[in-house]
Amino acid sequence: MRNSERRRRAVAVAALLAAGVASAMPAGLPWTTLPTADRERLTARASRLATLAPDERAALAARAAQWHALPAEVRARRRAAFDAVEAMPHAERARLQEAAVRFAALPPETRKVLRDRFDSLDSAVQRGWLLGPTLGADWPGLHPLFAAMPEAQHAPAMLALRAASPQARADLAVLAQRTPPQDRDALRTAWLEAPAATRDAWLRARVDP
Repeated sequence: MRNSERRRRAVAVAALLAAGVASAMPAGLPWTTLPTADRERLTARASRLATLAPDERAALAARAAQWHALPAEVRARRRAAFDAVEAMPHAERARLQEAAVRFAALPPETRKVLRDRFDSLDSAVQRGWLLGPTLGADWPGLHPLFAAMPEAQHAPAMLALRAASPQARADLAVLAQRTPPQDRDALRTAWLEAPAATRDAWLRARVDP
């Protein structure tokens, strides 16, 4: 099952559990098709919800209503940002938290300048920053190689990029620029298929024969 479909089903079931109507779940809802780990997590969440005081449940329901009142594109952006942060290594998340604290301490006019500067970036570069401060800084050069990546390559590519040295990411960006668009899929696939222990050297040899 694709992650997006699994997440959609999990959210649907979680909403029912939060509303306290799991026992009245229509037969068509896909509870039994969810992975065991998802069912266990949702059941545990329902148990925690059952211990909430009425005012706590009301506050939770109000937050859920506020969420569903947001435009679909806003919810999609926030889900993407949440998923991206969840996928980051702990050190990257810590750097983001520190940056958020520094940003919040800036004068309002400075924050506005920074927001406007970010909003002026190309959308592909903006999405690159969702990968964290390290890959986000390198993404303008790497983006051409990963813009049309098959879903099956996404997770392996992100793992390989996070494991790559700064020099290797720079080399990959150089190769991405040198390689014609029609040949970039083959370059990315060959890079992923190179043994992890020698992948950086594989790149270096192609940039500087």
